[in-house]
Formats: sequence, C-alpha cells, structure tokens
Amino acid sequence: MGRKILAVVVAMIVAIAIMMIVEMANSLVIMPPSDDVMRDPAKLREFMANGPVKAYVIVLIGYVLASFAGGFIVTKMSRRESPGLTLPIIIGVLLTLGMVASIVMLPGQPIWFLIAGFLIFIPLSLIGHRFAR
Repeated sequence: MGRKILAVVVAMIVAIAIMMIVEMANSLVIMPPSDDVMRDPAKLREFMANGPVKAYVIVLIGYVLASFAGGFIVTKMSRRESPGLTLPIIIGVLLTLGMVASIVMLPGQPIWFLIAGFLIFIPLSLIGHRFAR
C-alpha cells in the first residue's frame, strides 16, 4: 500500500513539474498578465479570451507530456503492487481536477481549450501506463 501511495505522489510531483516548466516556457510566447489585470476579474477574463492560440497549444502540449509521464511513472513504480489501470486513472483524475481549479482561477479560457484539456488527462495517463508495461 505504501508503494502505491508513493508512486502516486511521485508521479503527481513529476507531472506538475512538467506542466510548470512548460508554463514557464510559455511565458516567452505570451507575457503573463499584470497585477492590475489579475486583480480585476473582467480584465482577466478578457485577457484569457484574447490569448494567442499558440500559447494555448503549448499548454496542451504540457498537459500531454505531464499526463503521459504521470501514467508512466506510476506504473513503473507500482508494477509489482498494482498491475491494473487504477493508479494511472487516479493520476488522470487528479490532473483533471487540477484543470478544473485552473478554470476557476483563470476564467475566460476558450471552449476548444477546455474541451481538449478535459479529453487529454485520463487517456494519456493510460497511454503512459501502456508504454511502461
């Protein structure tokens, strides 16, 4: 049981680190909002709605890499303890919940981005699981 928990924690740390690295690289494409914009919900919504498509695509690439790595790592670390799909699905669900938090904190993201984001995490964590076997 301890190995499963450790596998999930390590996989989530790696997945979040990958997303953070991609987000930092994304700041080279689009400048982050100023403090004035972050304090005003209407300005923040407008800023997010008018963001370049390239910036959102970069974020989606980060989501793909993070969920794949999460599924891969959780499978490799827990191979003997949990050979099934439960742990990669847990990783996908936790990452999806993280996206829900992002939607709440940064309103105004395009609908196509939200749909793509919801469709990425669980399937890609399962693909990572498949590659790890």
